[in-house]
Amino acid sequence: MNISELFKQNKPLFIQNAGLFIFAAALPFSVTLIQGGILLFIAAGLWRRRGAGTLSTVPGKIKANPLFNPWMIYLAAGILATAFGIAPLHSLGDLSSDLLKIVVFFGLCLLLEPEQRETALKIYLVSIAAAAVCGIAQSLGGLAHGLDVRAHATSHPVRFGEIMVIGLALAISRVSSPEGLPAGVKKALYAAVLLIVSAVVLSQTRGAYLGMAFVFAAMLAIKRPPKRIILPLIAASAMLGLGLSMLNPAIRYKLGSIFKGADSVVNTSVKSQDIAIDARLTLWRAGFKMIKDRPVLGAGPGSVKTLFPLYCPKPYPENIVWGSLHNLYIHQTAERGIIGLAALLALFLLMFRTALRGFAAAPSALTIWALAIMVPWFLMNMTEITFQHVHTSYAILFSLAVSITAAKTNIV
Repeated sequence: MNISELFKQNKPLFIQNAGLFIFAAALPFSVTLIQGGILLFIAAGLWRRRGAGTLSTVPGKIKANPLFNPWMIYLAAGILATAFGIAPLHSLGDLSSDLLKIVVFFGLCLLLEPEQRETALKIYLVSIAAAAVCGIAQSLGGLAHGLDVRAHATSHPVRFGEIMVIGLALAISRVSSPEGLPAGVKKALYAAVLLIVSAVVLSQTRGAYLGMAFVFAAMLAIKRPPKRIILPLIAASAMLGLGLSMLNPAIRYKLGSIFKGADSVVNTSVKSQDIAIDARLTLWRAGFKMIKDRPVLGAGPGSVKTLFPLYCPKPYPENIVWGSLHNLYIHQTAERGIIGLAALLALFLLMFRTALRGFAAAPSALTIWALAIMVPWFLMNMTEITFQHVHTSYAILFSLAVSITAAKTNIV
């Protein structure tokens, strides 16, 4: 059925597909389109359920989701921190982003259908590749004019690097498709992997470098695709990264500073010579002071920026009053206390278990993506609050929904 026929015969399905495909295409680029597309998908999906007379089954299916309880506990912890925080009304606004994540996740798990899912994954991967090309062009164009320009496409370079790592996990998972995959498609996937690797390197984002390394490590641990495919990809990626670092000394410096930064964290008497690393250490120390004063329930969601001037001596890093502590676990503990941190860690642990069970139930390219990206994503949250950003958090929720729906239908 072509597009015009689908529109005439089944408008709710047409609108649902359009919303999902807008969401998938926008994930690397636009928060507005991401949220607009996914809400359109959910609204049209519920419209279809109503027309089919199955709307009444929705609450039961949501409760049966393997992540229902951890999400509710996480939300409850946020509400508790909000109620006893320093500015409850302000925290309520921040808490709405958590509620929207929950709606998006359950909507995807409930309404995502096999044909839609496959098309959306292709669109997302093409969009990731397009963003990678854009970022590479920015960086290489800058080098051609003697400028150090970090690849970023339409995002901040750090966010861009994280977006690319999530896309890398998807591209490699697609490589693990059955041997019947057409040769042209396989070549395109290999090219996409190398494009994404180049974009990550040129983003000059240390957290993304570590995330990329752990994506490859995860694929080796999963053992699908086999080592004969993954090892050459790792070798090609390493050579590509080395070649790009030779073009720009800033990239070599970023790679080397990872180890120096780790030494600064362990040995507090050693001051990092890197401005970005030193800023993060300053932010983390301020966060620990906040936690010390409000250890159980925290100051309330969205309160870091309000508290920052009270806990960080001047001059502030980059002369900015920061609203992010650049470590999700410290950040959420400062805002939601130990109870909130426990709820977050429980949610993350059960996300990983859900991805693992999805792969065990239906080992395939569809379920590898979530499993391959979980640990790298947890690690990237050590230097950022990527869980709280739409581009990255919604992509992770998408990967989990793909795994859950694939496992339900046992598609291999």
